[in-house]
Amino acid sequence: MRACLVTVLLGFAGLFWNASTAQSQPLRTALVISNAQYADLPPLPRCTASAAVVRDALKAKGFEVVERSDVRRGEFDAAIGALAKRTAASPPSVAVLYYCGYAREFNGRPFLLPAAANIARDNDLLTQGLIAKSLVDSLARVGDSSGVILLDGFQPPGAAATGLARLGEQIQPGSFAVVGANNDAAALGPTATAQAVHGQLTGDEVSLEKFIAGMRAELTKGGAGTAFFVAAAGRPSFLVGGKPPPAPPAPPPPPVAAAPPPAPTAAPVAPAPAPAPPPQQVMVDEDRMSDQERRQVQVALATLGYYSGRIDATFGPETRAAIRRYQFEIKGEMTGHLTAEQATKLVNSVR
Repeated sequence: MRACLVTVLLGFAGLFWNASTAQSQPLRTALVISNAQYADLPPLPRCTASAAVVRDALKAKGFEVVERSDVRRGEFDAAIGALAKRTAASPPSVAVLYYCGYAREFNGRPFLLPAAANIARDNDLLTQGLIAKSLVDSLARVGDSSGVILLDGFQPPGAAATGLARLGEQIQPGSFAVVGANNDAAALGPTATAQAVHGQLTGDEVSLEKFIAGMRAELTKGGAGTAFFVAAAGRPSFLVGGKPPPAPPAPPPPPVAAAPPPAPTAAPVAPAPAPAPPPQQVMVDEDRMSDQERRQVQVALATLGYYSGRIDATFGPETRAAIRRYQFEIKGEMTGHLTAEQATKLVNSVR
């Protein structure tokens, strides 16, 4: 009887230990995107195989993995937004984003291609592609989180280099490490990036610094020079294991004020009327906008997730691309130039 009781108590102790260990670890979540079947480009079977390798490696280390295949432009944005929201909802947390598919450069900026992309002219990338830097920025803005972004790019037939290496020059080190690689579509099997991920996610503790160093060593073997790396900066973080950073202290409770003396009985007062909604701001055509109004447009585009550039009143290529995305969402003609009606609708949607 005593032996049986000891066994039961040890079992409860083990359950308590496992529960407390699990609770001490941050949320680990991942998004794996594989664009292997394109509407207007040759298929990429290597992406299917590579995504499976990355998915299995992450799941083995306790990551919640969401898989998406052959995503369109809207699905691409929605999946990344969901990852950022999930990560922000449970701080401190760790996130991994893996993308495998075509990538292409335009005006010195790399774009990732959704599966439905039909790039007849270079500037079609502005409306159909996803700016790689915007993807990085969407996760880098999530507070109290860290992780890694892995971009496995392939060059479309007849196009210039994917330009993913330029991304390493355009982003600043932050809480997310970034790895990008250019691949050969004619080769077979999982990419070198996917195999390196599988090889680096071993052991009970893998820091971001150790992970990036290992990826660098694997992907630069033989001096191929096909990859770039941006290490994480800031507080130490771990992809696997490690002591999670302390949660920020809770604010002190407000002081309890003494109860006021009872007020003399008075006639009931009618409730105040609800405040009237602020009047709509009326915008003018883009050609007649002031610098302040142009900045308002850029702020509204950034708030809605269409724009990640500078708020400088200059409508350059990145602002034009953001306007086209907004026009696409409101089912307007994608001219890249705002009418007075479109500008009015845009700025009032974020007030």
